[in-house]
Amino acid sequence: MNRVLINIKGVVQGVGFRPFVYNLARSLGLKGNVTNTADGVTVDIEGEDIDAFIVRLPKEAPPLSEIKNISVSKMPFHGYEDFEILKSGNRGGFTLLSPDISICEDCLKELLDKTDRRYLYPFINCTNCGPRYTITNAIPYDRQNTTMSVFKMCPECKKEYDDPADRRFHAQPNACPICGPEVKLVVSGQLSVVSKSPIETAIQLLKEGKIIAVKGIGGFHIACDAANRDAVERLRALKRKSNKPFALMAPDMETIEKYCEVSEEEKKLLNSNKKPVVLLRKKVDCSLPDSVAPNNKYLGFMLPYTPLHYLLFYYSLSGLTADSYQLLANFDALVMTSGNLSEEPIS
Repeated sequence: MNRVLINIKGVVQGVGFRPFVYNLARSLGLKGNVTNTADGVTVDIEGEDIDAFIVRLPKEAPPLSEIKNISVSKMPFHGYEDFEILKSGNRGGFTLLSPDISICEDCLKELLDKTDRRYLYPFINCTNCGPRYTITNAIPYDRQNTTMSVFKMCPECKKEYDDPADRRFHAQPNACPICGPEVKLVVSGQLSVVSKSPIETAIQLLKEGKIIAVKGIGGFHIACDAANRDAVERLRALKRKSNKPFALMAPDMETIEKYCEVSEEEKKLLNSNKKPVVLLRKKVDCSLPDSVAPNNKYLGFMLPYTPLHYLLFYYSLSGLTADSYQLLANFDALVMTSGNLSEEPIS
């Protein structure tokens, strides 16, 4: 009987790598364990099909992972009875962390499904999406080393977290309306909550031409209705007195195509899981205020990438399915400019 110790380095934490290793090992009848370390991921494994495991490991790794190096060392047979995920080691070292990941299609469907227990929950996530880098306080990447450590999972979330067949198996930010964080709406300069329906109220404020700050992954966006000329010009006077363009967020690709020319390559960029801002050539008949990007032939558009973004566009349109929600958005576009100090670069 063979046994090896495998050390994997790269972006292998926060991307579902341990659950992947766990399921691959068990499918091959192998025994041992997998754990996060300060260097990456370590697999201690034994059995007859180790060679198949080593071949399949990089080929079938989670799509969000990025393996930089794999080292394999032979070890004396131990006699493990099962394969398990161990508590992470914390010896000194360095590992790459996954960036934050835009909401996946499965979570988006649950977000808009009236029958789902996470219906309209703005912090929905799973192993395939959600915050990673920006909630991490220390490595290895485990819940106790993130800002989610103060939220104890309810029995249902804990069951998902412990189930190898579940999409939220070892998803560190796993939460729901019962046990997770919640959204609050406060007025600038005040600490008191001003609404029991913060998202609905925020949408109404935006429709009235108000400017709001939206807490997102990694920081704040300053937002207003991009079609409201007065709101855009007021934001420019307050935030960005130069002619630097504002970034825009639209609910879907069809809406972006109302205002800009979009090539197939640009569509791929917009739809990628990084959800970047993409500079697009403005159409001649673009109806958005010129103050969005003064004297500029291009607009910088992005698509929603957090549950909260989607709720700002679709909150009042409950019960919709993922293939129809794009037809009934609250806004055609929102200005989403960074919340850094006026005229200062992002720190």
